[in-house]
Amino acid sequence: MKLKLTLLLLIVCVLGVFAQNSNKTDSHNGGQNILIKVEGSQNNWIKNDPDGSAVSNAQSTENENVVFTTTSEGIYISNVSGTNKIKLYALTGQLLLSGDLAQGRFFIPARKGIYFLRINNKSFKVVCK
Repeated sequence: MKLKLTLLLLIVCVLGVFAQNSNKTDSHNGGQNILIKVEGSQNNWIKNDPDGSAVSNAQSTENENVVFTTTSEGIYISNVSGTNKIKLYALTGQLLLSGDLAQGRFFIPARKGIYFLRINNKSFKVVCK
């Protein structure tokens, strides 16, 4: 009887470890960490939304070199000058994206939800509605 219980406990523990390892990707992005550079005119790089509901917030960093806007499709980032370190975290604290942004405009596809965007050493709460 003790041997059967010990084996059963061992199997449950092993299955739990496999379940945790297979569930490491965040449900917000399906495990894909994508950063897309956006080319084209500065005036129309965010999709037009007839009822104005797509844009949920626009914020700029302390030095005004980086501006970001969120929509229901993701996060648009405009880096005016220089190179800035960027990290995107899920609400759970999981690191979703990390890297350096050169000058330009970028898009990070993200599902609806709350994220933390860290630009250089300043953090922002980002809501994709």
